[in-house]
Amino acid sequence: MRPDIVRGALAALGFTITANAAIAHEFTAALLVTGEKPEARLAQAVNGFLLAADERDGHPAETSDGHLGGVDVQVLPLPADAAGRVAGLIGTPRTPPDVLVVMGPEPDASAAVASLAFAGVVLRPGALPNGWATEDDTDSFAARYRSAYGSAPTEAAARGYNAARRLDAAIRPLDGISPRVALETALADTASGIDWQENTR
Repeated sequence: MRPDIVRGALAALGFTITANAAIAHEFTAALLVTGEKPEARLAQAVNGFLLAADERDGHPAETSDGHLGGVDVQVLPLPADAAGRVAGLIGTPRTPPDVLVVMGPEPDASAAVASLAFAGVVLRPGALPNGWATEDDTDSFAARYRSAYGSAPTEAAARGYNAARRLDAAIRPLDGISPRVALETALADTASGIDWQENTR
């Protein structure tokens, strides 16, 4: 995706080059998808992210898009002009986001991030576990995704889910997204993989 298109979409949202100081027990995570078929892949990534954000701390009458690490998360799908298929968001995300989850092929993904001059935490979804697409039992990610959305998960959905699970694991012991160095260290610790079956409820 061309950096000028991403920059223009974010400018239309009031995105500036500095990150928000996160409100206590709330943060905004932007999911930025680059590459081919961004509309479909962005919607699938958001679905995967929302599934993870509801697994451990979800409750009725939420005013956020879910919880990660026990903290309210608002989801901002990007680029905005590719968000037409995104459904299920109820929160009110702030711009700029506190965390930018970037999904897409290189060099497009790095170019998009560089064009934003984003000052918050940038997260790549990381390595997916083997067998993530198998529905061999009702507790598997693929089975839970199918139950929630009526179709098998795509790789984009798995990457959105994986990013959210990594955020959950990093945020929970911190009870928030700061200190930033601790958050970034915890996220780096799960870049090579995370156990999706552990602590889903």
